Amino acid sequence: MGTYRPGGVIETARWYVAEAHQPKARPHRAQQSPASRSAANRPAGRHVEAPRSEAHHVEAPRYEARHVEAPRSEARHVEAARHEARRVEAPRFKARHVEARHSQTRTWRTRESAALLSRALPRHAVRVSHAFAIDRLAQEGLSWKSSGHCADRHNRVCTSLQAMRSETLAGVIDLKRESGCKVVVTGGTEAGHAPGAFSHAAGYKIDIRHSECVDRHITRTYPKAGVRSDGAALYGSADGALFASESDHWDILFR
Repeated sequence: MGTYRPGGVIETARWYVAEAHQPKARPHRAQQSPASRSAANRPAGRHVEAPRSEAHHVEAPRYEARHVEAPRSEARHVEAARHEARRVEAPRFKARHVEARHSQTRTWRTRESAALLSRALPRHAVRVSHAFAIDRLAQEGLSWKSSGHCADRHNRVCTSLQAMRSETLAGVIDLKRESGCKVVVTGGTEAGHAPGAFSHAAGYKIDIRHSECVDRHITRTYPKAGVRSDGAALYGSADGALFASESDHWDILFR
């Protein structure tokens, strides 16, 4: 309200009326930021934030502990994987051990066979059994076949190596080694062959199947030695072996 000015009753009344009709000034409020208004309107309970900060400080060692624990957990997973790998590998290791033992046994048999054959002399040749001869041939990569699927020495449709001379057996093995061909034995000491001092029955002869590889090796390696009485072409080696080319096999004499 303005200041009173004396000047009579009428003037004083007019002054009061004028002052009453003048707009009153509102007090100025400082403009507040949204953050300030939010803080002003925030309930009193939310002002207590200090314990949460302290909780973060307490949680920090636990967080570090979890980071230390993580490598241990990874180590346990790696160890579990190694244990599983060893469990899976065990049967394979056992199989390799068994195979190595069988291979060692085959090596011993091969050495025994080689020693037996090395002791055999042309004048005093060792007579071998059918089982020994078949096993020795198999070790060297040779095979044998019988039209009758038998090994009876007294049956002409069988293929028997019973009582064969060790020199004859060693000769056909040397032929396989020198030629590198597949050699299949089709005749031995069984009945049905021509008799004689150097015959099949006496253990001096052995029959093998014709093949392109075997034929090429014999005809190119050994010189011709004439023709046999039955028309079979003969090829001879320097050590006395004689190869006769019959219709379906080679008839070979090893002295």
